[in-house]
Amino acid sequence: MTEQSPDLKSPCGRSFKSSLAAEALLAMQTGVLRMTYRGRICAKSPLDMALYLLLLDRLRPQTVIEIGAKRGGSALWFADMQSAAGINGRVISIDRQPPTDLADPRISFFTGDAAALEQTLTPDMLAKLPRPWLISEDSAHTFAVCLAVLRFFDKHMKDGEYIVIEDGIVSDLPGKLYRGYKDGPNRAVTEFLSERRGKYAIDAELCDHFGYNATYNPNGWLKRIGA
Repeated sequence: MTEQSPDLKSPCGRSFKSSLAAEALLAMQTGVLRMTYRGRICAKSPLDMALYLLLLDRLRPQTVIEIGAKRGGSALWFADMQSAAGINGRVISIDRQPPTDLADPRISFFTGDAAALEQTLTPDMLAKLPRPWLISEDSAHTFAVCLAVLRFFDKHMKDGEYIVIEDGIVSDLPGKLYRGYKDGPNRAVTEFLSERRGKYAIDAELCDHFGYNATYNPNGWLKRIGA
């Protein structure tokens, strides 16, 4: 599959298409790739930074688990936004090559593979992480990796917690580079929600806050609603 199927829908019938026009998305992407926070690459869209702030205020997560660290900008942003919201929380960030030049008592970086998280996030470690959790999957954006992350955390999440599958917008971005992802994040969300029907809900209020799926994470704001 080289292009997103026009009828790709979640099990609840929501299309993954974004109301953001391709031309606007491509222009925004140029800025997103240059986005920094406190001098470090952050690479999050302004729309999603605003949506995360709404979710932080609503969920008040004691632990943010980030899969995909890059240079640590987004981990630092999450930690600062927790602090600004009066949340005495922590950030766990995992990457194959985590940054080694960032020290912050609120953030713990670990070397790990998104496709084999059990090697890094052991049951003992997870049991010690304060709840509720907010999980951000922002690593390879392939079907296999996104699905592996979803299936891993499914065994550990509790009712009301969130997992966000980032960058499904690659399906709507024009160009050969983005076709290479083969709609991985959106296909993984569709497969996972089919497997775990009734256990997760797409938070349409967040997805559609700025317009239908006006987010880099179309149908990717997932709330655990059952054991």
